[in-house]
Amino acid sequence: MIFLTTKEEIRRGIAQSELRLNLLRICARAPRTIHNLIHAPIYPGIKISLFSVQSEINVSVELGELKNRMLLVRVGKVPDPLVPGGTTELLRTSLLAFLLSPELCWAEPAAYELYLRTWLSHDSAEDREMFALFLTFPKLLGKAFYVAQPGPEPPGEMPSDLPESEKIRIFGAYHIGDLPSKPEPLKVSELLRALRSPALSRGWRLLREEGIAHRLGLLGWLWTRRLRLIPDPPESYPIGPLSGPELLADRLKPNLLFRRGKEKDEGEKARGDSA
Repeated sequence: MIFLTTKEEIRRGIAQSELRLNLLRICARAPRTIHNLIHAPIYPGIKISLFSVQSEINVSVELGELKNRMLLVRVGKVPDPLVPGGTTELLRTSLLAFLLSPELCWAEPAAYELYLRTWLSHDSAEDREMFALFLTFPKLLGKAFYVAQPGPEPPGEMPSDLPESEKIRIFGAYHIGDLPSKPEPLKVSELLRALRSPALSRGWRLLREEGIAHRLGLLGWLWTRRLRLIPDPPESYPIGPLSGPELLADRLKPNLLFRRGKEKDEGEKARGDSA
């Protein structure tokens, strides 16, 4: 059965649940087994308390909910520590979780940078500008991506009022109704709200050091808005490499903010060549 939801509902579900956010943070750093997550060892910078991890049942339920929304995905298998000869799955936070939750990006900036760097191309100056902007303002990226293709697995039973074309918006057991399915220009109001949101220090340093903020006319404008910078965590810890399934088989694409003119020129050239 497919359930209906929205980007904002998923974001609220993460922001309002310390347990859900903690599980995504832990699995953003490296793949984890369900056994490891249930027993909740100590992780740098993550507070685990009776108020956030109340029981093994609560953790199991939250893990199921995160998997149902494809916010956690399986990236491999390892021997089961409890069942001789058995295996258990390794779970990793998906790219979708970072795109829908700026709170996760603010809490785990190093992991967010790895996901972003792996997902985006760095072939041109425009690519580097886009990377720096999205690294600085996770809320901007949350409004500047689209789903390019449906999932490889057929979904469960579709609601009767959803056409076949809506399969493209189905992730796990949920249809995310407000996901764009093609690149769309941002409204000026959306862009301004995103640029007024908290900024990651590591992204802001990149914008300034490479002169990107100056070239885009953002340096003075942002400082006059009293930009709120979120510093890197005081504790350092390793971030495990991505296996591939975390990026959801290229289903998600960035809205290439700085290429519209170039793509238009290429489109007109292609039409001219075919005439």
